[in-house]
Amino acid sequence: MKGRDWPQLLIKPVNYAAVASRVLDGFSDLQLRRLTMLYCQRLEDATAEVACAVAFSLYAKTVISKLEYEQITGADGDKASQLLLKTVLSKEDAKAARAMWQSFTDFRENNAFLKVKRILQEIDDKGDSLHKEINWAPDEVIQDCLVAIHRQHQAILKERNATLALTSFHGWTLEKTFPLDKHFTELLIIPSLRYQEQVQHELLARGREHVEWRKQTLRRELEKVRHHEIFGTSFGKCTRCLYAVISGVAGIGKTTLVQKIVHDWAVGKIYGQFHFLFQFKFRELNIYQDRTSLKQIILDSYPYLEKDLKKVLANTNRILLIFDGLDEFREPIIFPDIQAKSPNSQSKGASHLYPESWCSIPDIIRALFQGQMLPDCSVLVTTRPTALESLQMAPVHLYAEILGFSDAQIKDYFLKFNSDTKVSLEMLTYVEDNAILYTMCYNPSYCWVICSSLEATFTSPRVRDWSPPKTITQLYANYIHNILKNHSREAEEPRQLLLKTGEMAYMGVAEKVIVFGDHHFHRYGLQPSNFLSGFLMQILQKENSLKDVVYSFFHLTVQEFLAALAKFFQTPTPKLSQLLDETSTSRDGRYEIFLQFMAGLSCPATTAQLKDLIGEVPQGNVCKVVDWIKERFESAQGHKIQLLNTLHYLFEAQNKALVQETMGQVRQVDFSFQVMSPVDCYVLAVVLGPCQQLQNLHLFNCSIESWGMKSLKSVLHKCVTVRLWMVNLTDGCVEDLASALSTNVSIRDLNLRDNAFTDHSVPTFLHLVENCSGLLTIDLCNNPFSGVGCQKLKLFEEKLRRTRHGLKIKV
Repeated sequence: MKGRDWPQLLIKPVNYAAVASRVLDGFSDLQLRRLTMLYCQRLEDATAEVACAVAFSLYAKTVISKLEYEQITGADGDKASQLLLKTVLSKEDAKAARAMWQSFTDFRENNAFLKVKRILQEIDDKGDSLHKEINWAPDEVIQDCLVAIHRQHQAILKERNATLALTSFHGWTLEKTFPLDKHFTELLIIPSLRYQEQVQHELLARGREHVEWRKQTLRRELEKVRHHEIFGTSFGKCTRCLYAVISGVAGIGKTTLVQKIVHDWAVGKIYGQFHFLFQFKFRELNIYQDRTSLKQIILDSYPYLEKDLKKVLANTNRILLIFDGLDEFREPIIFPDIQAKSPNSQSKGASHLYPESWCSIPDIIRALFQGQMLPDCSVLVTTRPTALESLQMAPVHLYAEILGFSDAQIKDYFLKFNSDTKVSLEMLTYVEDNAILYTMCYNPSYCWVICSSLEATFTSPRVRDWSPPKTITQLYANYIHNILKNHSREAEEPRQLLLKTGEMAYMGVAEKVIVFGDHHFHRYGLQPSNFLSGFLMQILQKENSLKDVVYSFFHLTVQEFLAALAKFFQTPTPKLSQLLDETSTSRDGRYEIFLQFMAGLSCPATTAQLKDLIGEVPQGNVCKVVDWIKERFESAQGHKIQLLNTLHYLFEAQNKALVQETMGQVRQVDFSFQVMSPVDCYVLAVVLGPCQQLQNLHLFNCSIESWGMKSLKSVLHKCVTVRLWMVNLTDGCVEDLASALSTNVSIRDLNLRDNAFTDHSVPTFLHLVENCSGLLTIDLCNNPFSGVGCQKLKLFEEKLRRTRHGLKIKV
């Protein structure tokens, strides 16, 4: 995977004792209390696993009572750390707080205090500016002359953002409306400085990274940022965070997060330091082709502020501006390199701009970030990671990335989606048993597609006759089928309408267009009025921008599926090979999922449900796609990313003969150093099914963990050499591993070094070695066995070597 990283927040050498001394000696009791409150939420997360140790230290210093100590130690995990901070902050003096900060340095060598170390490092970096941060008063009273307009503004934003509208296929219901505060599911957000070039489709590249980052977060190695912690908290690298950027792949929830922020501000839950909040969408700002002004774009969205706007903008440090969807803006926003040197300083000679100043939208964004317009106002920008490069030189104080849902949040989403808990749990159970679908659920938009597709089935009496989707192509074919089935009577020619829409969608994929106007519709013989009915309201979402009406597919992957559908059904067979070759040579990854869909549409079972609605599948194109996959498989040898993508094509095609022809003679699989998601492992296991024997399976440093092991256990029984070195296997995987190898009479070499097996796995390993009579070497070096565990393994080796010469158990 190509790409490059921005600087990461790493633990550098810090004199923690000196930091603690500065905190303890340099702050008054009131300041120390404010400091603790500022970091309170982060300290709760950071001390979740060590709260009992800290509590004992405080009890030993007699700053908390025995009862308080017992209450803390009697609680579990997060509750214990919450109770610890609550107890410390409940004291009238600062003795408990001082003792707590001192204990952090006492435990500095403990790896469980990694997050606390990061906080101490941050305090060290901020130095004297931290005094300004904790003394900044966020609750300044609003001016009397602005109270009325402030309340009106909040009321309007509350009304605009109060509900989430989600469409449904069940029956003839076109839309479900949920109260935002009840349906919103918290997202997993981490402070991040990553930038990734799009060399693969985000579903593939970011999906694999998401797996690893989510694991680190759940293991408490990465901190989490909540939606109310972006401004006015300890996150960020400056005295007070003014400029923040939140990135996330398409459909991950950036716009919904913005809606939640705006709504919660409007009802007075968060960010009381801001008296006025203004929200804009970059896709709407595209209409300003000539120069405009910040004042004008505010009034275009909030015309009721015209009389009071000058007074509103006078208190710049009480204003929050949110710009959503930088990746949808057609113009680049380039920052001069000098700005990267100092986040808090303006470049010398920079001209000051006023809200009334006429300039381009990029100039307005630049001026806001550089403090040349509305100095001291706060700005939040959201974007997909692929558009982050334009902000690389911007003086951004906080970067954060949305990872999507955790396992618990996926369950929460399913339970909220349908009012019938039984139906929700049935859908969730089905998805949990399908590695493809469940892994997609980290993304809220994919989760929505899955829930929408399954809901109609699990609430229908015909559910027993339905073949559930196994692949991504089948999922989206089912999604489109449900739309067409329920709304085909509303269009005279649903097939032509769908395929024309698909041609427009392909143009968007090819030219990176995700927002469509009337001129796009007319180019493909479409009328925007066609989309006022329910037929395609669930494919395209209509949005009234400031001066025009625009449309977009509710998710990029829907656009890609329709593009593939149109090209598969309408491209003449002689020209299909050229289309596949041209799209597969793109280096920026824009066609990766499109090609998966093209492969998947060659499967008769996938297209069968669309047959009655859009006609017969062109068999010549089916054969062309199959031949192309064969050629792709041959050319991908030696190129791990290309080969892995080709295995996904094989899986989507669901063609047993094709898999047998391509994979049947494979004797070695090597994806070492390639991060593999649970979906990758699942696909690999399926396509390796026809292999009779694998000489070598090398997955060194692939981070497969327990999910991957559950999938790969189906092929381990046919391997001679297995190298699962440094792949994050734990005791929870050892039973699956032993079970898979128990019938393997051919295995000779098993490498499991640098994993996380402990003494709990030793009996299972002894049983495994005894049963695998052909096994000569098992490498368990650098696993955290105790001396007793190592001794048991070596004694067993000596015992078996009497009858099995050459056996080596390496520990």
